[in-house]
Amino acid sequence: MSDSVFRLDFSNRVIEHLGIKLYQNKPTNVIAEFLSNCWDADASKVAINLKATDGEATPSIVVCDNGRGMSRDELINEFLVIGRNRREKPDDKTPGLRLPMGRKGIGKLAGFGIAHTVDIVSIPNNKLRKKDGSPEVYWLRFHLDKMLEKSAVLGPTGYEPVVLADGISLDDWKIKCQNDGVLNLYSDLIASAEAGEGGVCIHLHDTTLKKAINADALLRSLGARFTVTLLRSDFEVKVNGKGVNPNDAFPAFQDFSIGSFQSPNVEKIKIGGVDREVRFWARFVALSDADWPLENAGVGVYAHGKIAQDRPFFFNVRGKEIFGRYLYAVIEADWLDELDNDVVSTDRRSVNWDTDETIDFHKWGVGKVNEWIESFKKWRKEQPKKEIVDRVRRIAGPTTLSAPEEQALAELLSDLLPNFGNDEEAKDRATQTIKSAWVHEPTRQLTKRLWKQVFSEGEVEGAVFADLVEKLRDSLIPEAMSLAVTMAQRIAAITAMRKIIESEKTETHLQRLVEKFPWLLGPEWEKLTANQTIRTLIKDKHVPSTTNGEWKLDDAEGGLKPDFVFLSDIGEQQQIVVFELKGPEAGKTLQISEFYQLRQYLDIISGAYPHLTVTGFLIGHDAGGFKATDTRITVGRWSEVLGRARLMHASYLGSLLSASEAGATDERIKQIANFGGAETMELLEKLHEMSNFPSVVLDALKKNPNLAIASNSMAVSAG
Repeated sequence: MSDSVFRLDFSNRVIEHLGIKLYQNKPTNVIAEFLSNCWDADASKVAINLKATDGEATPSIVVCDNGRGMSRDELINEFLVIGRNRREKPDDKTPGLRLPMGRKGIGKLAGFGIAHTVDIVSIPNNKLRKKDGSPEVYWLRFHLDKMLEKSAVLGPTGYEPVVLADGISLDDWKIKCQNDGVLNLYSDLIASAEAGEGGVCIHLHDTTLKKAINADALLRSLGARFTVTLLRSDFEVKVNGKGVNPNDAFPAFQDFSIGSFQSPNVEKIKIGGVDREVRFWARFVALSDADWPLENAGVGVYAHGKIAQDRPFFFNVRGKEIFGRYLYAVIEADWLDELDNDVVSTDRRSVNWDTDETIDFHKWGVGKVNEWIESFKKWRKEQPKKEIVDRVRRIAGPTTLSAPEEQALAELLSDLLPNFGNDEEAKDRATQTIKSAWVHEPTRQLTKRLWKQVFSEGEVEGAVFADLVEKLRDSLIPEAMSLAVTMAQRIAAITAMRKIIESEKTETHLQRLVEKFPWLLGPEWEKLTANQTIRTLIKDKHVPSTTNGEWKLDDAEGGLKPDFVFLSDIGEQQQIVVFELKGPEAGKTLQISEFYQLRQYLDIISGAYPHLTVTGFLIGHDAGGFKATDTRITVGRWSEVLGRARLMHASYLGSLLSASEAGATDERIKQIANFGGAETMELLEKLHEMSNFPSVVLDALKKNPNLAIASNSMAVSAG
């Protein structure tokens, strides 16, 4: 043990610049510096006690840990040396294998930013040091006014603190504390020493604070500064007896998450030709958290567990402030504290982003912030829909809508329901009203009442009965117009499919289209659905004849072969229809081998289902020169099949329009004209006397600038 005196050596104005001015009136920053020292000392417990009064005029602060503590030699040769670099190498670790937070050796001066008197009590921790022996207590007191007097001298100078204890026993120290009336201040350090440990305790008194620090506010602030360390199981921090937990470290978050505190995402980025590891996670604060200040938003960049770039920080991303306002992200880049050049500011508030070591990191951060915000916007847009779908299902009770209808209703209600605020009853009523309108419930109820009247009136006057019938007809107009819009949509789809096929450039999967929408080949097939059982039957039973040019159904090598569609009316169990569809990419002309294979399919199906009517259709670009010898099979061209399907749908559309008397501004008239297009109007004119249509319908159709209503003299082929 050295006999040297305790002496703090420093140069002119150092205490003023690195102690007072750097930490003046910043108690949280001061405590953060001491907390960093606790971490570096391998402490597992830290007690921060904020005293409103301590027999003094101003509040005081006591920070005690159970770390390694400092021996007499360590106090003299390490603690009392300003600017001592704790690391010989950038990646040096503490004896407890922690990455040290301290680097510049000036944190010891932080207390003078808010206190005129600072006491340092140290008890070397024999347990951590793996040594035997009784505890030794060292107690030094530093007076700021005396230090400033020394600092005023030009050139190097020094200050010898008041030595209150120099290696005395624990019992003697306790007696001294009792006599000085400060035993309760050091109760945590005493308990640690009595448990065979030790540590350091710092007492800031005669402070410049006007009032005691709010413990909860300090917990939140420390949680933000030490996010990646305070929630570790091996580093317990308490403020006035209350431990730091996630609720203190983090605000209330939305469910959206990119990575997590427990499991951050990890990436390698190239910095100056070197792969550097970056760990990160991002959350967004719940919008209901009205206490969320802007200065806490954005990204916190941490190095060695301590803040290096404080919030608010967004990597200079502009134009996304609305959502960035609620961003809370953590990035860990330990290598920032291991660079040869010091890129982190002395007060640990900012990083110098204009260096060769940080420019690429900043570019990476810009991309990440944009990515996080865009992902959150997409997620947030979907959330109201999920809540609304749940509401629709709850209100609908045992009855349900299809999934696409639920999504469409959610889209519709997402703009309406927020206007009701927290009025859940109003939201339910609005949802019920829109849902009822969606399924035409009001119209259905009106029609039901009118039909009931018609058939329950008995003998009524002709005029009364005629009036009832007219009302009934009027009640059916909304349904007729909705069907008319559907017919226009179908005609547009059939027209598009015909043009694609005729272009001979289609890559359309005909099988899937017809399985999902059999009405593309004619409205009479609408009641049929795809039957996978029959397809499986054919795959198992059919043995292709290679000499006849046949192939195995769904053979991967048969990519240019026709598609087969197996449809049936499963509910009625009356018929099965097989469509063999040959698109332009499979060749223009139908082949006799395709006819034979379809016939074999029909034979297999008829054998398995003898009680059903089984028919087949062979459709291609050109019918070929062979004769269909099987009456069960119809051979046709795409132009004929699709032309007929268009014709039948157009005929039905014309009838629906003839029966309606919709107003000229009816939105559905516009939809019919837009969906149907000019070709639909030409078909309507050919099939119906346009003059027989109600004038308001004709006017509305003609006003559409996208349509060119042909004259009655125009001859248009139905195909």
